[in-house]
Amino acid sequence: MPRQKTDFKNVLFPNVSKILFVGDGDSGKSGLIFRLTNGYFQETASARILRVMQSKLPQNERNKKIEREIWIWDFAGHADYRLIHQLLMDDVAVVVLVFNPQNETPFNDLEQWDNELRRVTTQPYRKILVAGRCDRGGLMVSRKSIERFCKERGFSSYLETSAYTGAGCLDLRKTIIKNAWWKQIPCIRQQLFEQLKANIVEMQHEGRGLLTIAELKKQLEKRLPIHEFTMDELRAAVSLLTKSGLLWELNFNDFILLQPESICEYAAAVIRTVRHHIDKIGCIPEASILAGQLDYQNTRRLMPDEERIVLRAMQQTFINRNICLHEHTERGPVFIFPSYFKRERLEPAYSQDHYVKYQFTGAMDEIFQTLLVQLHYTRAFENDQLGRLAAVFKTQKGKSIGLEMSKQTKETGLITIFFEQGVHDDTRVDFTQRVHNHLKSKDQNVLRVRDYICPHCQSHVEDYMAIRKRVNRGLKDIVCANCEQRVEIQQLIELRFVSDEFEQRVREFEEQAQTNIDNESRELILVGHAFAIAGEAGQIFRPTPNSDWGIDGEIEFKNDKGEASGKRVYLQLKSDKSYRQKQKADGKEVFTIKNPRHAEYWQAQAYPVMLVIRTSDGQIRWMNVTDYLKQRQTKTRQIIFEGEPFTVLSVNRLKDRLFR
Repeated sequence: MPRQKTDFKNVLFPNVSKILFVGDGDSGKSGLIFRLTNGYFQETASARILRVMQSKLPQNERNKKIEREIWIWDFAGHADYRLIHQLLMDDVAVVVLVFNPQNETPFNDLEQWDNELRRVTTQPYRKILVAGRCDRGGLMVSRKSIERFCKERGFSSYLETSAYTGAGCLDLRKTIIKNAWWKQIPCIRQQLFEQLKANIVEMQHEGRGLLTIAELKKQLEKRLPIHEFTMDELRAAVSLLTKSGLLWELNFNDFILLQPESICEYAAAVIRTVRHHIDKIGCIPEASILAGQLDYQNTRRLMPDEERIVLRAMQQTFINRNICLHEHTERGPVFIFPSYFKRERLEPAYSQDHYVKYQFTGAMDEIFQTLLVQLHYTRAFENDQLGRLAAVFKTQKGKSIGLEMSKQTKETGLITIFFEQGVHDDTRVDFTQRVHNHLKSKDQNVLRVRDYICPHCQSHVEDYMAIRKRVNRGLKDIVCANCEQRVEIQQLIELRFVSDEFEQRVREFEEQAQTNIDNESRELILVGHAFAIAGEAGQIFRPTPNSDWGIDGEIEFKNDKGEASGKRVYLQLKSDKSYRQKQKADGKEVFTIKNPRHAEYWQAQAYPVMLVIRTSDGQIRWMNVTDYLKQRQTKTRQIIFEGEPFTVLSVNRLKDRLFR
C-alpha cells in the first residue's frame, strides 16, 4: 500500500512542564507520584535511578488548540546517584521535596537536596515542601519549625499528604499546576506524535538500545507503513520525548538512546569504581571506562557496541557539567573526581605563608570541587597534590601554592589560601583572583579576610574587623597588639582588587577556564564521532593515549575477510575556533598550526594524517594534511582547509583508495 500523508489535526502539542520529585527512599514519593498520575493507590517500588510519568491536563478554555502535560520525574534517593542527578536537572519548573513525617530530623536531608538543586539548576523554579505517608502517624517536628524552614529556604507551599488514603493529593496536584511554567515545543501533529511515541515506547519494551535518528526513522516507517512524516517532525517528537525523560540525545553522530536510564546506570558504576579506588584518590583511568571495567552490581548492560558509544557520551557529559577533571598522565588520560578523594588533609613539605581566608556559604563540597576544576582548566598552574578538602598546585617557576577548606557550620566553609615563601606577589594576587571570582559567583556575600603578620615580632594580627574597617577607610597600617609596632595593611591585594585591571582579569580568567572546558568537551565529542563513524563503516578506531604529540587517534581498515589489515590513517581532531579563520580575499577557511613540531611530526609518519575539524556551522569535515604539507615543500603553519564531510561513505572511499 503506498504511503500517504494522513490528514492529522494540526495543533501545538503540547506545552510541557517538568516537575521534579526528590526525597529519601522512605518518604513515599513514588507512591505519591503514582496517585497523582493515575488517580488511585498502588504499592510502588522506589525508583532505581529515575522514573518518569506523564499526566495530561484539561485543555485551556481560552485556547483549545494548546494541549498541556506535566512530566513528573522521580529521582532515586540512594547516595550512589546523588552526583548523577546533576545530569537531569535542566528545564525543571517545579521541585517537590518530599520527607517522611516520622523522621525526627528531616531538615538535614532536605537541606542537602535543596543545596544540590540551587547549585546545578540555571533557570528559576518553584519549590513545594510535602510530608508524605501522613496516614502512618503525625509529624515528629513542629509545624512552627516547618514554617520557619519554608520561609528561610523560599518554599512557595507546604502540604501534608497520603498516597494511601489520597489525603492532600488533589491539593498537591492543583498547587503544582498553579506554580508550573510551560515550555512550548515545536509544532507537530498531535495524532502523529502519539503514534510515534507509542511505537518508540514499544521499541523500548523490546529492549532496543541505541539508534541514529536516520535508523530510528526507518524503523518507524516500517511500523507505520501508511503514514508519512518528515525528519523535522521526527526531530520535534524526539526533542519532546528527550525533555520528558523517555529518550537521551547523544552529542555526536545523531545517536538516540532509547533506554535513557542507561547513561545514569553507567555513570553510577563509574562513581562506585572511583569510590573504591585502592589508593583512595578519586580517579579512574579513561581506558578503564572505555573498556567497561566498572563496578556494575545489578546494572542492566547494553550490547557491547552500544555500550562503547554510551560510555564515550557519558565521559563528555561529565566534563561538560564540571563534574570531574580530564587529565593526561604518563600512564594515559584519567578522570579525576575531587569530591571522592578520601585524603582530606595534605602536609606540604615547605614553610607555608597563609595569605588570605575566604568565608562563604553554600554546598561546600560541591563549591570546592568545582573550584578545583576551574583552577585545573585555566592551565596557569599544574596539579601537584589533590585531596578532598585541600589542593596544592605548582607555578610555572616550580613554587607551590594551594588552598585548604574547613567546615565551620552546616553551610559555612572557610578556604585558606597559602603559598610557599618566595612566591611573587603578582602570582599570589592572580591565584587569589581566581578563587575570589569563583566563590563570588556562588555566594555574593563571601567574606575575604587577609592574614597579616607583624614584621617586628612575627605575631598574627587577628583583629580582622578592625583591619577591614581601616582598609575601607583607606588607612594603611594598624598597631600590633603584641609589640605595639605599626603593621602595614594596605598591601598589593587590596590595591589590585579595587582596580579596573582586576575586574578585566577576573573576566578573562573565567572566560579562559570555560573556553578550555568547552574545548575539552567538544574534542571528546569529536572522539566519539570518530569512533561511531569508523564503527558504522566497519573499520577500527583507536584513540591515542597521549594527544600532545599531535595525533588523537587512528582508523585501521579491515580487509575483505574482516580482519585488521595494518593499513591505517591517523587523526588529529580539532574544534577550537581559535585555530580557524576566514581569509578576507576569498572567504576560504584557514587552519593555523600552533605547534610547528606537529607539522614536522605529521610529515614523518608512515601513514596519512587526516585533520578532522568541527566547522563553524557544526559540520565535521576532514582532509589529508600530510599530502597538503608535502606538496608545498615548506614548513607552513597555515592550511587552507577544504576537507570533505567526515562520514561512513568518505571513510570507505578512503579505504578503497588505500587498497588499490
